[in-house]
Amino acid sequence: MFSQASTLTSSSYFITPQTDELESLSAFALGTCGRSKASRAMAPPLFRAIHAAARRHRQRKLARSLAAREAEYGVDGEGEALAAGAVIDEDAGSREANGNEATERCSTDRLVPGVDKPQPSQELDVGAEGRWIKLPKDRLYEPPEEWSLPEEHGDLAFGGLNEPAALRVIVVGTGFAGLAAAIACARQGYSVTACERSAGISPHGDSILFGANASRILYRWGVGSDMYRRGGNRGGQWVFKQQDGRPVFTQQLSDVVNRYGAPILQGRRSTFLGCLGTEARLLGVDIRLASEVVRYWDSREEPAVVLRGGEVLRADVIIVADGVHSAARRLLTPHVRNGSPRQPSGYSIYRSAIPSGKLRNDSRCSHLLDGTIRTWLGKDRHVCMYPMENGTSIAFTYTHRDVPDQCPASLDWRDRKPIAGMLKELEGWDPVLLAALSHFATSLHWTILDEEPEQEWVRAGGKICFIGDSVHAMMPTAFQGGSQAIEDGAAAAVCLAMAGGRPEDVPLALKVFEAMRRPRVCVAQALGQAQQDIWHEYFDDPSQRDDGARSGTAASLHPISFDLYGYDIEDDVLRHFSEVATAIDVNVHLNKQRTAEAAQKANIAVGVQRLSLADCMDCDVLWEESGAV
Repeated sequence: MFSQASTLTSSSYFITPQTDELESLSAFALGTCGRSKASRAMAPPLFRAIHAAARRHRQRKLARSLAAREAEYGVDGEGEALAAGAVIDEDAGSREANGNEATERCSTDRLVPGVDKPQPSQELDVGAEGRWIKLPKDRLYEPPEEWSLPEEHGDLAFGGLNEPAALRVIVVGTGFAGLAAAIACARQGYSVTACERSAGISPHGDSILFGANASRILYRWGVGSDMYRRGGNRGGQWVFKQQDGRPVFTQQLSDVVNRYGAPILQGRRSTFLGCLGTEARLLGVDIRLASEVVRYWDSREEPAVVLRGGEVLRADVIIVADGVHSAARRLLTPHVRNGSPRQPSGYSIYRSAIPSGKLRNDSRCSHLLDGTIRTWLGKDRHVCMYPMENGTSIAFTYTHRDVPDQCPASLDWRDRKPIAGMLKELEGWDPVLLAALSHFATSLHWTILDEEPEQEWVRAGGKICFIGDSVHAMMPTAFQGGSQAIEDGAAAAVCLAMAGGRPEDVPLALKVFEAMRRPRVCVAQALGQAQQDIWHEYFDDPSQRDDGARSGTAASLHPISFDLYGYDIEDDVLRHFSEVATAIDVNVHLNKQRTAEAAQKANIAVGVQRLSLADCMDCDVLWEESGAV
């Protein structure tokens, strides 16, 4: 309802209702109290939703005004307590009837009503009662001075004012995996809250590439064309060169659409995140920024998270997608990793992005903005350049084997350093490449960690699941980090739907999710390592380096991750969920109606769907190419 008169901010993460819109909604709620009995029943949940929005947007004066007027219309008076910041704890039956999620402010000695905070010496049975796991404060993050008051969710959704959500989902992290899970779950009709530690879209990161296996899903969700229009690379080639600039091999990217039925989407990370964030908001996902999760309640009954401000959020399933440096990963295998970081792989990566203005005015390298992806290959290292946002910016990555005592990389991917050290390593490379790199002042430089999937993705309670980089980060040369994140989010939602979409069905859904996803991400990770080996060992033979490569061997340079492109994760889950579930539990009985309902909500007909080139391109571009302008 708020979206009809909303203001969409530049970050694409917020839909902020204006004060006058809140007042008009309030007048509507008050007006229903004098009508029929059925109409009056709508007023309390609508009031609660309006109070929640008023609190979120610091409209305390409006909340108090509403509370004062509620008594005049015979509303139950909850608004007065809510406006004052008091805790309203309805009984379980009332919460279930209204579809609300009650949240409580934590006190110093009690975290969830009726559950005492365990002392360090206490041993709790995780399966029986759950366990609190406290995470340390990140030294790089300071919480905001103000925290929102506890609020209720689920009263106001796109489906109706008083329709209980089938499942309450909390997503921790709003990177690509987290937003994909939030969108996919919202499309299944679930009530989704996404908690993000930062206060907005991260400015860090540069280029990202989604393969056809991910873009197929993004177009189905209706966000792919927006991503392409706002930031997608419109070039049609991927050119491979020797380090001195001599051409080796060219991959036609337009062939991807014809062969796999979906395009490659390549552009700026923050732009694509904004597109997904906007889509999630429009689907009714409650994205809560500056909401760092510091504790998890792992329980078979009702898992929960605690925010740094003390607020408790309870759910039926918690999906953790907090990235490669996951603070919550210690929940998975503390006896193996004990929260320690992964081991360095022996390689590091430089990466940065800048506006393209300086390159455009430099005749030595202005042609690099033509939309073509370019990769220069050398012994134990390679450089890639990616035009982004329709040629208005450009990014590079430089992957190299670590050399002791030479420009040490950082484990912090936000640590920027001058680019001079990198340029020294590339002396003698293609003059065009060096001219382009001379326009970059600084870059990120971090260690590539040795990646393999975590041993467990689902906690003992069966209702907390980890996805994305938090359990299976990819080598940069896999070109599948973002794509596998999208697949994870899509798969999690369809598995929840296929299992039945009820709280008691969550453990089975997450077991099937892990069983179906683990083999595929292992293949993607292996392809990333193999790709790096192929590129870095290509010029071991001096004859290849001196005389150029013959076309027969050059073809082996094509990105082997393309072999993953013909896959449709949603279709695969719909087809095979039943047999995987039966293999896990022979007593499971599923019906075809669940498959039909899940497919309908996911907007998919079983069988891999193909897009044409026209489906993938921006309408304005097609109009221009047709000669109409």
